[in-house]
Amino acid sequence: MRKKFCPRCGREADKFYGRVCKYCFLEKLSVINKLPSKILIKTCKICGKIYYEDKTFFSLESAIDYSLTKIISLPEISSATYKIKDNVAHVTLKMGLEDLEKEESKSISIVSKSIICESCSKKNIGYFQSVIQLRAKDPLLKIISDEVEEELKIMNRNDPLAFISKTEEEKNGKNFYIGSKQAAVEISRNIKLKYKATVKRTSKLVGELKGKRVYRDTILISLGD
Repeated sequence: MRKKFCPRCGREADKFYGRVCKYCFLEKLSVINKLPSKILIKTCKICGKIYYEDKTFFSLESAIDYSLTKIISLPEISSATYKIKDNVAHVTLKMGLEDLEKEESKSISIVSKSIICESCSKKNIGYFQSVIQLRAKDPLLKIISDEVEEELKIMNRNDPLAFISKTEEEKNGKNFYIGSKQAAVEISRNIKLKYKATVKRTSKLVGELKGKRVYRDTILISLGD
């Protein structure tokens, strides 16, 4: 049987990969340089949310996962793992093609920047799009007020304006100044369905933004005895 030699390195080879031996092929098979040398993470010092590029995350790990998504999705990558220690992500990639496998590692610096996010900034200045006027007697008033706060915490994960910028205690109820109009509407709808409440929504023109009229809602929610 005629012997075969790699045209690149001259080694004897039984099998070729892209016209070269496995050693030359594995030498060329590398994606580690496509990983960034550092990742900039922004963290809101008020709410603790993490921002990477244009995305919002609730843990550093999920932000790192997203930053590695593009490289991990390459067809030659069979698996990717990492561990974070002392603001450094130690990444290990495994690549495979046919019967070959190669492992590469890289340390990526995690650069943290403390910010105040847009949501917290607006909350601090008292921004609101809607006012919920909840009218009920205790203990129902206290129960529903707690539910409003809990619902907004959940909604805030997907709607950064779902927050309470201010509350007002009234003789016959409580007012909630809410940053998100959509969140206020959904909360009022939920209260209406759950407690058979009477809901009345009115809108007031408060100005213009980029040529569009801006309205602020007042939602009156009334519950009897």
